[in-house]
Amino acid sequence: MIASDVPRESLVALTGATGFLGSHIADILLNRGFHLRVSARATSDLRWLRGKPLEIQQVPLVPPAGRSQATAAGTPAEISDQARHNPEVREFLAGARAVIHCAGVTVARNEAEYGRHNVDTTSRLLAAARRTPTCRVFVLISSLAAGGPGTAAEPRREEDPCQPISAYGRSKLAAERLLADRTLPFRTVILRPPALYGPRDRAFLPLFRLARSGWLPRLGRQLQSLSLVDARDAARATHTLLTTASATGPYYIDDGHAYGWREIAAALARACNRHVRTFIVPAGLLRTAARLVGPRLAQRSTMLNEGRLGDISVPGWVCSGEKLRRDTGFGAHWNLESGFTETMAYYLRNGWLT
Repeated sequence: MIASDVPRESLVALTGATGFLGSHIADILLNRGFHLRVSARATSDLRWLRGKPLEIQQVPLVPPAGRSQATAAGTPAEISDQARHNPEVREFLAGARAVIHCAGVTVARNEAEYGRHNVDTTSRLLAAARRTPTCRVFVLISSLAAGGPGTAAEPRREEDPCQPISAYGRSKLAAERLLADRTLPFRTVILRPPALYGPRDRAFLPLFRLARSGWLPRLGRQLQSLSLVDARDAARATHTLLTTASATGPYYIDDGHAYGWREIAAALARACNRHVRTFIVPAGLLRTAARLVGPRLAQRSTMLNEGRLGDISVPGWVCSGEKLRRDTGFGAHWNLESGFTETMAYYLRNGWLT
């Protein structure tokens, strides 16, 4: 039996619960008997949290522009100083046995913005957690982007040197490195999921819309293979890492497969119940479009920003979840076919596809 240092009915402080993955993490923790306190902004959409037995607090996790704190987190004294200046964050963690930090951004205007949202928030939470005597575990939701590309033949593994190729990936790696402080008085663990899909996800929605019309866009010619994971499995993995006392450091997650475009098209075809053809959108065409719309608009676009154009210019984004399976016994419940089918059903049920 795997030992746990976070018993059921413990209080867990969760950031990012109003988002896609975070809302699934909230669901599984509630289903497993944990008390839950989640952070929100005044403008947050609470649709996936309403009516659930949890506590919601408005917490200023992101520091104001020009007041980056991440570079000041080098010593315990400096971290403690951060905590004194962020009483709302300390209040958010008060009495918590564990912290799960899922909040962050995947698209930002520049490197500094990625730093504020992905690194500084982690620094603030670590500072408060250090001053929270009940805290036993800090779980950071990172990304495969922090490790860098991998192929089906050579998937990215935890022992590989990290080689992020985007500002987003660099910011996630910088956040991870804050957890490497050996003076932290609690266990730290990192989950690095690849691309996620599933019910509640809007990022894959345009892909499903095109697939219903019989087409699948393939971005560029170089990208050949991907790890793809249902967010509900990523939420299950988060719970597993939270409750496995021996789990420390980074962990990738996969569903046991690396998917090529043929497999992705086949899964979409079954989900949509129609034949789906692939067509190539050349990377050069996307770069031309980015130049035409200008750097400001391109950087805000999920298709034309610099990070996305870099992502499609490598052979693959594949990782191995072997360490996660070995250390915790975790196994994915969904593969691409079952996950896409249930995602399509969710879109239809909620009127997202017309």
